This record gives sequence, C-alpha cells and structure tokens, in this order.
Amino acid sequence: MEDLYLGSMYENVMIDGRMKRLRQGFTTGTCAQAATVGALMLLIENRISPDITVTLPIGKRAHLSVYQSSLLKPGIEASCTIQKDGGDDPDATHGALITVTVQVLSSPGLILDGGEGVGRVTRPGLDLPLGAAAINRIPQKMIIYEAQKAKEKILGQLVHGSSSGLKILVSVQDGEDIAQRTDNSRLGIIGGISILGTTGVVRPYSLSSWKASVVLATKVACASSSQVILVTGSRTKEWADTHFSSEPAESVVEVARFLGYALHVVNIRPNVRRVVFVAMPGKLTKVAQGALDLHARESRADMASLLNLAMKNGVPLSLRLEMQQCTTASGAIERGRRFPMFLAALVKEARASLLSQLRQDVEVAVYLIDTSGQVMAQSGPT
Repeated sequence: MEDLYLGSMYENVMIDGRMKRLRQGFTTGTCAQAATVGALMLLIENRISPDITVTLPIGKRAHLSVYQSSLLKPGIEASCTIQKDGGDDPDATHGALITVTVQVLSSPGLILDGGEGVGRVTRPGLDLPLGAAAINRIPQKMIIYEAQKAKEKILGQLVHGSSSGLKILVSVQDGEDIAQRTDNSRLGIIGGISILGTTGVVRPYSLSSWKASVVLATKVACASSSQVILVTGSRTKEWADTHFSSEPAESVVEVARFLGYALHVVNIRPNVRRVVFVAMPGKLTKVAQGALDLHARESRADMASLLNLAMKNGVPLSLRLEMQQCTTASGAIERGRRFPMFLAALVKEARASLLSQLRQDVEVAVYLIDTSGQVMAQSGPT
C-alpha cells in the first residue's frame, strides 16, 4: 500500500493562468479518524505515538502528528487532538484543533456523536438526520472502522468486560467561530463546523471540493422550497436575495461554473417545480449556446452565433459591426441592449437550453441583469 506522508504530496495547480506547485493536506474527517486512533491507542497501551497512521478512503496510508493527548481516566476515557493541516488550500478549517474523546460505557454498543464546535443539522437535504452531528457518512465510516478494530482488544482487558460499549465524541476548539467563515449556517448546520472528506485528502484549490459545495447547497435548496433560484456569481446572488426576499434564503444557490451539476440535482428531486436562473450577459450567452460548465477555459461565447441572433432580431448592420469589434459577449450585448427583441431572443434561447436539461413538469424563468442590477430582459413565467 502506498504511503501518503504529511507534507510530501504536491501537485501542480493552475491559478489565475499560472501553474503553481502546491502541497496537499488532510480533511477534517481524516483528522477525526486519526484522533480516534490516538485516543484508542492511549486506552489500550497507556501511551501514544507522536504520529498516528490511518488508512484513507482512497486506500493510501496517512501519517498525522499528534497535537495533544490525555488519559482522562485510565482504562475508561482518553482523548487525542490533531491539528488540521489543509496544505496550501485556503480553507477556513486549516489549523483547527480536532479532538476525539473515547469513553468506555457500561452498556454495549458504539455511539458516535459531535461535541462542542461540531455543527448540528437543522434542515433537510444534507443526507443526515435532523439534529444529528454534522459528521458526514464517509468520516463516520472511517471512525467506526477504527473503533471496531480496537473494540475487542479494549473491552477484553478493561473493567467492564466484553459487554461494554464505546462512546466516541468529536469536538473542535473554536468550531462555532470557524463555522462563521463557512457556508454552514446557510446550509442549516448550526453551532460549529462539519467533519467532511470523501477521499481524506485536501487538494489545493480543488474543483472537486468546490463542485461538492455547489451540489450540497443545491440539495439544501431543493429540500427547502419547490422553487430553486440558481445564480452565477455574487452580483446575481445579491440581486436574487433582494428580488426573491420572500423565499427561503437557502433556496438561492450560487452555482459559479457548475450549472450542469446543479441542474442534475434539481432534476432528480420531484418536489422542485420551478427553476429561476439569473445571469449577467457573458454567462447567459454561454447558456443560450448550450454550455453547462461556465468557466472561461471550458466554454466560450460564440460571437458569430450571437451576431447572427442580433441580425435576426432587428439589430442594424452598423451596430452589428460595432458589436463584432467587441472582444467579449458582455461588451457586444451592452452595445445591442437598445434592441429589446434581441435581448428577448437571447434570454428565450437560454431558457430553452435549461428546459432541455430538466423534467417536462419543471417551469423555468430566466433573468438577464446588468452590472448595476437592472433587469435587461426576462423569459418564462414570473
């Protein structure tokens, strides 16, 4: 099995058009898993190694340093703290102190719960029961796996014997404060951070984690309302928050480049009956032309098609020649905004593109707004 040593895994990442060599880190889930191993080791052996080795969900072994440990009650209760190292990823939880306390119980069973600094689920859509600690499924699985491995050895030698059980409590120092720098409150996770991690590894500036956050936010939106409002960025979100202020705040989702993934989540949830899409000219043009990944490197506006649409909808040749000189769709559309037929046709094509990705029973409304938040055109039921 290949080892994954802390601080030695690097990857080349494109940031703002430049390739940079950045260090990978570990997720909060991996830190909780390692802290569980450390606390169990302390219970079994009355000692703890300075480094803890765990097997990640991806099959590699990780080695994490122990930040702090304590044998609270010999043979009964122990704790271990791991400080999260997120590598070179700009994550709010980097440096967080994640502590796991393992306690031997007089009754059988295995209890996993969140303590201080771990959030609680207050809204549906997160694949966890309401009221549960925000410890996601894969970290749960990895923590329980470590506990099950050690359980027989622990309970065979401890005072309560083989009929005893274990309680595993995950807590995060200042977790509630850290959570204020995340989207947790918007997702309905209150009181702390989430214990996350599908692979166990944090990839710096990872598209996969960004995509996962959009998918999760869309799931929460679908659970909160039959109308989901998809926006492409901060300015469109600000407009939607004001325009749809009577709707649940979590029904507005900033999809960034991941429109296709958000639409897929919506499409498989039959309670959603209406989708609103809000975009500015550049991204709306891409959607009108069939794009689902809205990143500049993945989809570019076809200026020839845009000019053809302008010609068919009343924009005179002199102005089309001016539009042709523009380097962006946004600039071209701004030139042609005096012609409402052109803008209406563009929005109508965007709506048709979205409808093609959704169930037939889902209504779609599209709003095109400018940089000042003015509606340039709209299409679909209001």
